[in-house]
Amino acid sequence: MKPKSTLILAVVLAGCAAIAPAEKIRYYPLSMGKAKFHVVVANLAQKDLSVETILSSKAKSPWYLLKKDTPSVAITGTFFNPADSRPVGDIIIDGQRKVRGSRGSVFGVDWEGNPRIVDTGFNRTWDYTDYRFALRATVRIIKDGVVCPNPRAQKFKDPRIWGRAARTAAGITEDGRLVLMATRSNVTLSELGKAMKSRGVVDAVNLDGGSSTCLYVKGKMVISPTRRLTNLIVLRDRAPMASQAAY
Repeated sequence: MKPKSTLILAVVLAGCAAIAPAEKIRYYPLSMGKAKFHVVVANLAQKDLSVETILSSKAKSPWYLLKKDTPSVAITGTFFNPADSRPVGDIIIDGQRKVRGSRGSVFGVDWEGNPRIVDTGFNRTWDYTDYRFALRATVRIIKDGVVCPNPRAQKFKDPRIWGRAARTAAGITEDGRLVLMATRSNVTLSELGKAMKSRGVVDAVNLDGGSSTCLYVKGKMVISPTRRLTNLIVLRDRAPMASQAAY
């Protein structure tokens, strides 16, 4: 029988094995209760990984959005109006504001490639000078390590946002890793937040979900949306300052 101290060490090491220090991107499934989540962890200390947003003027299949410059990973972006394909929050690409919309939290990427999550307040113009890529209209689900979804306080009115639904999320760990998560299971924002927190995430937002839920990993559509999309968060195998493809 192994000494107790050895067993404790083995458990700790197993918990740290979610992504090896030199591993850039890891994908794995996660089960919590009856829900199954798909998780991508990106080690952004590897400086040949770029986090970006892409946008189409019209809703397209995710395969169309990805075909021009196929990334390693893609996940659903922010909410949009199906009637005119217009996102309901700001979209920033290469430092340029492509869409305006002043609701919800911002998931952004600075000019050095570091992801950030900030709460902007309703109907307030946000200064994106420090951001190369960003999207707004996300719902905060974890702040400073606390699961705290409150879409009503962020002026979201659609009750489907705080009900049970298929969902996607983006979050940041204390050591700066990016965690992307998607699920076909019908879960609440709190359940999604708890799943993200179990991966070491300290700040996270809920992205668009429901029929827009999409996750692509290294050539495979892990979760296919049942409608066309207008915007995505993508991970590319290139330095953060590499030129952005036009869409």
